[in-house]
Amino acid sequence: MKFYCNKNCCENKSNSIYIKRILEMIGAVILGSKPSEIINVPGSNEEKKVKLVQIESFFSHCSRVTYRIITTHDGGKRVLFINEKSMDKVLSNKRCINFLKFVGYSSKYRLNDYMDELVYRLQSEEFPHEIGVFLGYPLKDVLGFMGYGKNELVEIRNWRIYGDQKASYEVYNNFIRDKAIMKSMVQSMNITELKRAI
Repeated sequence: MKFYCNKNCCENKSNSIYIKRILEMIGAVILGSKPSEIINVPGSNEEKKVKLVQIESFFSHCSRVTYRIITTHDGGKRVLFINEKSMDKVLSNKRCINFLKFVGYSSKYRLNDYMDELVYRLQSEEFPHEIGVFLGYPLKDVLGFMGYGKNELVEIRNWRIYGDQKASYEVYNNFIRDKAIMKSMVQSMNITELKRAI
């Protein structure tokens, strides 16, 4: 008995493997507990192009998540996935706005303007450590990491936790919960079902 491989089928399967991996990584963004996630696109220039086409194909009409493609100063590619509803909630917090103004963001908050500024900074040589705010980390932890806070480093999880751990644990647990929910969806659904679901 001969095994026949339809090239399109194999390509679609490999495409879905890459997209499913991304869905697992950004599950908390899709489900709303995390305002954004940034993902490096690995590989040669040609491989990066193929991966970006796959991302475009899957996420271009997604109702829950938008994305920005970032070319770094050294030619690397990153994709910033954004849950705009969750991001607006984070960035409309007065303390976050005051901090972002302090580090050079516009004095008038508009979501798109702030995202444009972040992307601009991500393309430069100096990494913008205030990205922690955009990633949904508690402000006290971002301040501590950047050397502005008076809290001591107490633990490292997915990020450095400063001062009282309670708020940080709550955020962390929400991220982990939503990633687990998305992982379960990814394992039980095919790529077409996932596209409809998100």
